[in-house]
Amino acid sequence: MSNEILHTRIQNRFKDIFENPPEVPQYIIDNLSRELRPYQKQALRQFIYTQRSDTADIAFNHLLFHMATGSGKTLVLAGTILYLFKEKGFQNFIFFVNSDAIIKKTYDNLTNSASSKYLFKKDGIVIDGDYITIQVVDVFPAIPADNTIYLKLTTIQKLHMDLTNPIENGVTYESLKNTKIVLLADEAHHINVLTRSDKKKLTKKEEQERTWEHTVNKLLSINPANRLLEFTATIDLTNDALFNKYCDKIVYQYDLKQFMLEGYSKNIVLLRANEDDRQKMMHAMLLSQYKKYIARENGINLKPVILFKSNKIAISKQANEVFLNMVKNLTVEQLHRVIQQGLTIYQNKESIWSRMFEFYSRKDLTSVIRDLQWDFNEQTTLNANDSSLLSENNAILLNSLEDSDNPIRTIFAVAKLNEGWDVLNLFDIVRISEGSSNTRTTTDSEAQLIGRGARYYPFEYKGEKSFTRRFDESPNDLKVIETLHYHTINENAYIQNLYKSLESADIQVKEDDYIRIEAKIKSDIRKAEWFRNGKIYINKVVPTTPDDYKCLEDYNISTSYEIDYEKSIEQLYGSKREIKSSTARHVQELKPNKRIWQKAIQRNRFYRFDNLKNYIPGITSMREFIEKPNFLGGVTIKVSLPYSLSIDNLSPNEHLKIAEQFLSYAEKNIRSNYMKEKGTPIFEGISMSEQIQDYVLVFNKITNRVNNIEEVKNVKDMRKHPWYIYDKAIVNRLEEDFIDFINNYVEELKKKYNEAGVLIIQ
Repeated sequence: MSNEILHTRIQNRFKDIFENPPEVPQYIIDNLSRELRPYQKQALRQFIYTQRSDTADIAFNHLLFHMATGSGKTLVLAGTILYLFKEKGFQNFIFFVNSDAIIKKTYDNLTNSASSKYLFKKDGIVIDGDYITIQVVDVFPAIPADNTIYLKLTTIQKLHMDLTNPIENGVTYESLKNTKIVLLADEAHHINVLTRSDKKKLTKKEEQERTWEHTVNKLLSINPANRLLEFTATIDLTNDALFNKYCDKIVYQYDLKQFMLEGYSKNIVLLRANEDDRQKMMHAMLLSQYKKYIARENGINLKPVILFKSNKIAISKQANEVFLNMVKNLTVEQLHRVIQQGLTIYQNKESIWSRMFEFYSRKDLTSVIRDLQWDFNEQTTLNANDSSLLSENNAILLNSLEDSDNPIRTIFAVAKLNEGWDVLNLFDIVRISEGSSNTRTTTDSEAQLIGRGARYYPFEYKGEKSFTRRFDESPNDLKVIETLHYHTINENAYIQNLYKSLESADIQVKEDDYIRIEAKIKSDIRKAEWFRNGKIYINKVVPTTPDDYKCLEDYNISTSYEIDYEKSIEQLYGSKREIKSSTARHVQELKPNKRIWQKAIQRNRFYRFDNLKNYIPGITSMREFIEKPNFLGGVTIKVSLPYSLSIDNLSPNEHLKIAEQFLSYAEKNIRSNYMKEKGTPIFEGISMSEQIQDYVLVFNKITNRVNNIEEVKNVKDMRKHPWYIYDKAIVNRLEEDFIDFINNYVEELKKKYNEAGVLIIQ
């Protein structure tokens, strides 16, 4: 099977001078409430190309639009409805998804002309002079009316139940046999468990989703004229089963990386800080209000929204209460103290915090507090963890945050908003509770949320409205309202996983990935006397003893460890450049007390005694490890601090963070340096023919990397070089240079030795 997806094949066809690629019909452009962006037009052009073929009903009745979160898939969906109605005579459409919340949103998008997110012209759809109505139904009429589009909105769960347990006057497979329908599947990755699952036992949820996929497939096949159009931003094309299913169905692909590169998103900046939740919420609120002030100074009416994201509902609700009380009781003295502390700590003028605190230092704090207490209160806060979220009013509030009459400024949530949430004026996401999980599952979910928050907020400036960023190369203060700030902890393991999750959120196209190459020992080498009877001498190894590991230095761990402490770090996603709170620094020593070490050890599973003793066999108790001068009792941590801070200024929690950082460093060294065996000065001879064998390397044809680690530049044919043991050399650039060096020098070696060869042991 070709590794080119349908999208690529169509684009290549469009480049052919003999092709006549279609344009988007004017009736689609005229009947949509929003102007189509270039990539949305391209998506529709490629879709139309698949439909105008004589064999379209057979070859292209099932298609997938694989488009980034925030790229406007639903507007493309609306365009396909108009096209299939006008050109192919379809009147019956079933829209399904796995979430009630998305159903409510889609109802507004496609049928509620009073909604700000309605996708068709508010004064009505007109095609060829006829007004077209969209009628929401549960069951399609036996005799459809002229100029009418019938739309059934449902969840995949309900659709499956309706079809497998039919009721009187309900929708059934039998009733749909003679009805031409278009199936519109949003967030379509949810219906692919049957395809993507392997032979391992499925969960109850996966078993249920298997039946969903079966239901969709049956609906598609029940009438040869039926169409299935899927829309998703999330599909794993590295999964062979999914790739094989969709490579001939992906009619258009537009990934998040391209979406951001072309300026349709906000910039994403990570704000990493060692702060407790209260301080983090205070700073996030001030930053959000700063964005509102900057916008107002430039004649822009902006209501920036903050999302406080937690990993547990109890934590989220508690943070909600703390936040409201903090704002309600805020005084001028407290705010003045926060600003002065910020000015002291954040001295780097490039830092957003430095600019923000400098801005507030010039403001009347009484009026600032009045504004804060007006904008941040119970009426402007929505807790998405409450059951009241299910109420119609709250669902409307959540999906109309940009509206001028929507009061919401803050949202507290756990994980209910990652899918189906369309919001343009989300400018700050704040990760609450440092006890949150650092797993890839957690950060994958957060990357998805960041992708949604990155949608650009189109604002009018100097009489012009733009749907793309304008100030990437400009020092303009308005750059702050083209940026999504993600406030998070300054924890290496978490940050590394988050970056991996953000990188993997880009669409990955299936390639002919791995090639296996074998290097064999030449036959004449195998027959040579020196190879058959020769020996290689290596160090004799003996078991290690507890006496080999008496102190931290035995693991190459410095007891005078240096840490670069930052109160805050800003980093633009995709850039290696970090903006630190201060550039002027000094070093002070910290000797964590017993209580700090105990707490830090409790938070790291590696230091559980039964595990630690496997690596430090000589210790008899955790007390010994903590108190003895040859272990933690002798550790002094040298902390590089901004001049504005001293060790005494740091809170116990920050001392704990520093101790945890040392333990993480120590763990890495203990793991890598502890050996159950050690070499000795005694050398033993081992048969050369037994030690040296043929070897195989598997590397990626596209990336030229072995196991995604070692770069391979070349596979050299060495059969004509008798001095080289193997028939080929699989080498990186450095190894290739070494082989070339030996090849140039081998004649000199032959003057001194009867035979010259090079041993390569892989």
